Amino acid sequence: MRSVAIGLMVMAVASAKKPDMNKKAHESVQKLLHAQQAELAGGLFTFGTLDNEIEGWKEAAQKGKEENQRIEDMKDSIGEETFDMINEQLAGMNRQGMEKQRVENRDGSTEAVISRVDPFAIDKTTVTIEQFRKFAKDTGYKTEAETFQWSFVHEKCLSDKMVELVDHEEGLGRVKESPHWCGVYGAYWRRPEGPDSSIKGKGHYPAVHTSWNDAVAYCNWAGMRLPTEKEWEYAARGGLEDELYPWGEEPDDGNFSQLLNSWEGKFPKENPAYDGHVCAGPSDAYQPNAYGLYNMVGNVWEWVGGGTPEKRILRGGSYVDTIDGSANHLLRVSTRMENSADSGGHNTGFRCARTIQKTKKKKQKKHKTQRRRTDL
Repeated sequence: MRSVAIGLMVMAVASAKKPDMNKKAHESVQKLLHAQQAELAGGLFTFGTLDNEIEGWKEAAQKGKEENQRIEDMKDSIGEETFDMINEQLAGMNRQGMEKQRVENRDGSTEAVISRVDPFAIDKTTVTIEQFRKFAKDTGYKTEAETFQWSFVHEKCLSDKMVELVDHEEGLGRVKESPHWCGVYGAYWRRPEGPDSSIKGKGHYPAVHTSWNDAVAYCNWAGMRLPTEKEWEYAARGGLEDELYPWGEEPDDGNFSQLLNSWEGKFPKENPAYDGHVCAGPSDAYQPNAYGLYNMVGNVWEWVGGGTPEKRILRGGSYVDTIDGSANHLLRVSTRMENSADSGGHNTGFRCARTIQKTKKKKQKKHKTQRRRTDL
């Protein structure tokens, strides 16, 4: 089942044209897509978060767990309805409500370990709208957002008309726990912000509203696969050890706006967009890392291989996440979360990878060496 917090369910409508799930892109198309990838040698690297090394982090996490338990006990004691009413009153007084804190690592990852990957190739950018359009045209494939006939979009990305439709009594409404996320009828990769939006002039933007299942289908057509989680992080680090970002250290002036697309300002209402984008930006925005890979942190979440149908893995964070962790996920090369395989939204995309066969070293023939005669 798709992970939703909106009460109204939408029935799926069968496509008039049954997609050919086994169809592959023409060999020439596959070769072109493969040639555009970065081929990486693999090897040892740091895999996971460095949050645990921050002084006082474990103590703060324990304090957060205790506070969360106190809030949960209060909610059970007074009832959910009364609890929600109190929070609404606090919000009306411009006071902070009783909300649970995130107590796991702020980037959602596990403690860092030394890991290893074999040689592989990976897309330099997330799959673009233009690339996905060719796939859909060639196969007749319908994404899960198209089948469900709706998807999630952040309210800051919507027109006033679409917000009005969302909030209408016949609209899909908003996620209860995160009301900035709106259920939008007709939102999918070709209409990213709903029926009144367009992809004209945005062929180089990420193909969003794509689920894990959609990503697997595209990569299979392209003669590739999703990267493993370790491959993805190896690629994101760009050959740097124990650094937080794809480019290395924090800028001396603390200004990240020319480096990635993240949320700036008070979430979720204010985003001055010093980085040039309120919502998702082009797949090739900003400078690539040392491996030539773009937007490995921020912009849109990226599906990777592994996990279970209920808990598939996304990496890298998106435009709603923050550098300082003040809202949503903390943006790092280790940023991670999980969602169901059929989930997707305005901030989810993917890139493909493929295995590179190791070149076997030729065994040198051993030649018998003749002893030099000394009796001549």
